[in-house]
Amino acid sequence: MTDKKPDPRRPDETFEPFEETRRIPWPVYSIAIALAIWGVIMLVQTSTAVEVADKTQKEVAKEDSTKLAQAAAPDLDAGKTLFADNCATCHGDAGEGVAGAFPPLHGSDVVKLGGAKAVTHIVMRGIGGKLNVNGDGYEGQMPAFGSVLSDTEISEIASYVATGLNDDAKTISAPEVADIRKVAGDKDPFDGGAGLAGLINDLPAQPNSEAADQGADSERVARLVGQGTDTVWACASCHGDKGEGIETVPRLAGLPAPYLAKQLHDFQRGTRFNDSMAYVAKGLSDREIGELANYYASMSSPSGAKPALQGDLKRGAQLAKQGDWSIGVPACFTCHGPSGVGVAPNFPGIAAQQPSYVAHQLAMWAGGSRHNSPLGLMAGIGKALNDSDRRAVADYLASLAPMPAMDKTELAAMESNIPVREGVDQ
Repeated sequence: MTDKKPDPRRPDETFEPFEETRRIPWPVYSIAIALAIWGVIMLVQTSTAVEVADKTQKEVAKEDSTKLAQAAAPDLDAGKTLFADNCATCHGDAGEGVAGAFPPLHGSDVVKLGGAKAVTHIVMRGIGGKLNVNGDGYEGQMPAFGSVLSDTEISEIASYVATGLNDDAKTISAPEVADIRKVAGDKDPFDGGAGLAGLINDLPAQPNSEAADQGADSERVARLVGQGTDTVWACASCHGDKGEGIETVPRLAGLPAPYLAKQLHDFQRGTRFNDSMAYVAKGLSDREIGELANYYASMSSPSGAKPALQGDLKRGAQLAKQGDWSIGVPACFTCHGPSGVGVAPNFPGIAAQQPSYVAHQLAMWAGGSRHNSPLGLMAGIGKALNDSDRRAVADYLASLAPMPAMDKTELAAMESNIPVREGVDQ
């Protein structure tokens, strides 16, 4: 037996296949290098872009913050204009106030202690009753302006009062006013100085919170006002429980007692014509007339009037404050006192009077149906005003704060001026 020789064409059983090492083609190297370079470039560019984006975002945020701050900062010039339009009539052009009627705002201890925030609360809610400012007592009714002025306008007025009329450097922004509106916007007016005690720290002593003196205490007067008699209708049935009037029925609260008594006597005599009032007046004795006059003169009540005749308020303000000598009309406030609060005993307060009543009376003077004004002044004024002017001044007066109530000292001083009919049982 002979051994077979291996077949050279077949691999040995221990043979391991392999591939010969070959060099990587240069295009592959080129692509890899290019990708690496591109990756580095993109990494650098992305990092730079992120830095730029962050910087830009911060700059935009800073710019937006600045714009928001500027937008929130009140415009004091606008505040001064708004003050002149809404506040100066009562508080004076420089915030000096009217002695005995409207408290000062310039140098006011209330404003200095409470700042723009306290002013905002008062402007938004209003205030009525007894109040001490700089040691002097006041009693009246300031209407709420929250429904009349926007948050921006209130911030401008409050900031002007706090910084422009006083030395406080801190203003109040519109967003801050909006926050106050959410909490206090629907609250009742402050009850005099006592109502501010919880708002203003270290506020000087204020009068006790109590209802205003409503005049004579006699049961007879209370009955006349609230119930009437067999021959006299209840005063409140037409003039309101608080003497605020409605539409063509006048406001009586705060009018001078001698003026009120004179009007009732004029109705009795027929020198002032109104069927309803003539019937009522003729059923009253002189004593009852005097007591009713004192009752309404000492009454303090919020305004029940508001512009309702579509009158031009700017024209109305001009007639009330300056008059119009081109048509021979003096300023209303020349006779009726600063801010229309009246000058006792002959010139009644016309602030917060019902606009329909004022316009109607002016028309009556113009037409000769009413002719009982002192020296006949109102007849000439009524004729000089056209219908548009009458509506304008009536609406403007309706926008003002009401006259303050007369205190007992003032009433006692004027009691001798209350007219009495001769030969009539007192």
